[in-house]
Amino acid sequence: LHARVYEELLAVPVVRGTKTKAETFPGADYTTTVEAFIPATGRAIQGATSHHLGQNFSKMFEISFQDPKDSSGQKIEYAYQNSWGLTQRTIGVMVMVHGDDKGLVLPPNAAGIQVVMVPVGIKATSTEEEKKTLAQVSKDYEKKLSDAGIRVLLDDDNSVSPGWKFNQWEMKGVPLRIELGPMDISKGQFMMAKRNVLDPKEKVVGKHESIVEDVKRTLQEIHDQLYSKSLAERDNRMASIDKWEDFSPNLNAGKMVLVPFCGEPECEEWIKEKSKEEAQEVEVAGGLKMGAKSLCVPHEVKYQKKCVQCIFPGCQHYDQLRMTLFGRSY
Repeated sequence: LHARVYEELLAVPVVRGTKTKAETFPGADYTTTVEAFIPATGRAIQGATSHHLGQNFSKMFEISFQDPKDSSGQKIEYAYQNSWGLTQRTIGVMVMVHGDDKGLVLPPNAAGIQVVMVPVGIKATSTEEEKKTLAQVSKDYEKKLSDAGIRVLLDDDNSVSPGWKFNQWEMKGVPLRIELGPMDISKGQFMMAKRNVLDPKEKVVGKHESIVEDVKRTLQEIHDQLYSKSLAERDNRMASIDKWEDFSPNLNAGKMVLVPFCGEPECEEWIKEKSKEEAQEVEVAGGLKMGAKSLCVPHEVKYQKKCVQCIFPGCQHYDQLRMTLFGRSY
C-alpha cells in the first residue's frame, strides 16, 4: 500500500525492504519500509514504515481475549499487533524529488488542480465577437473536462497577462496548462504545455472533438515521464559493491550503496563511524559529511545476490549475510 501511494499517486519510485536490527522499531519483531531517494542532495529518505509488534506490547499492557478454540472458556490469548501509517512527509518527498528551479512540479494523480486553462491571443484589435467566442469555448472546455472527472480551473482573470499566469501556475506546479486563442478555435484545436517539460517547442496539440481523451492521455504521459525520470536518476545513483574501499567513494559521490551485510548492530555502528571519518577530508555531494546508515534489506529479487563476506572487513558473522542498502539519509 505504501509503495503504491508513492509510485501510483506521487510518481516517486521506492525500494521495498525490511529494516536491519539497528533500525527496527524498538519492541517490534520486525519493521518493513519503503525508501525513496532525493537526487538533489544524494540522500535517501524513509518513505513509510510498518511495524509487526507481535505480542510484545499486548503482554505489557494486558491486551488479551478469550481463546475461541478453548471450550472451557478459561484460556486467554494476547493480541498480535501491527503499527503503520503515512504522514505528511510524503508531500515533502514528492516536492524534493520532482521540484525544479521554477517551483513545484506536481504529479497529476495528486494535484489539487490537474489542468489550468489560460485564454490567449486577445489583442487590442480583437473584436467583441472573438472575445465572446473565446470566453464561451473556454467555459465549454472547462465543463467537458470537469464532467469527465478532471480537476480543471479556468483562469479568465483579465487583470494580468497570459505570461504572468503561465509563470504563476508553473510556480504552483499545476501539471498541465491548456492555451486557447481565437486562432486555435478556428482550427478546432488547443495547445497543451506540460509542467515537467519547460521547452516551449514541446507543447502538445489537442483537438476540439477529442479534448477529454487528449487531456487524459497527456496527464498519464506526465505521470509516466515523472516516474521514469526519477527512477533513472535513482538507479544511476545506486552502486552495488562488495569491497570496503569502494564504499566511501560512492557514498561521497551522492550515491546509495548496495552491499553484503551481516545485519549485526556492532558492524552497522562501525560502518556509520568509519564512513563519517572517511568523509571529513574529501568533497561530498550534497555537502553533508555524515556517516552512512542502513536503509533496508531490499525485498525485490533483482537486488539480491550471493554474499560471501560482510562489507565490514573485520566481521566474523557469515550466517545472515544479505545484500543491504546503505546511504546518507534524512
